[in-house]
Amino acid sequence: MQLSASSAAVLTLGASVAGLTGCSKVPAADGFKVLRPGDIEILRAVAPVILSGSYPGSLAADGEAVLLRSLDKVVLTLQDYARSQLVMLFDALQVAPVRAAMGAPWAGWNEMPAADIEAFLHSWKTSRIQLKRMGYASLCKLVTMCWYSQPSTFALSGYPGMPQKIPANR
Repeated sequence: MQLSASSAAVLTLGASVAGLTGCSKVPAADGFKVLRPGDIEILRAVAPVILSGSYPGSLAADGEAVLLRSLDKVVLTLQDYARSQLVMLFDALQVAPVRAAMGAPWAGWNEMPAADIEAFLHSWKTSRIQLKRMGYASLCKLVTMCWYSQPSTFALSGYPGMPQKIPANR
């Protein structure tokens, strides 16, 4: 991950503030190996906006739980450096002053209307600041990858499923 000096400074400052508030030291939520309660709050808010009409789709009431379990599993498999960068992003997004400085609304994630979250994500997607674009790409790729890796969502993307083994003719 290449960061400009100013982007690295903003991320470091945000993570430092988050660290001072205790975000980084919070243990994983019950039933999760990596995701903390604040991370889950962020993901619950952004997933419906990122996935738009596909969420919860064919998974209905189980959609959120399936997505969060998949996200936890994927984050657990990340290399230490990548996982620490993702944790820093979540830490920064959990602290209201840092979140506001990064262009997100001041309100807590569970209080934000979908339109505000969409505007925030769009501002990160189109930002001149590389760090914001990288944060946007990381969140969106992680959420969409975990969502569309579920067999029950294959049809939504036009994927017919895993290839069937074809016996060789002898």
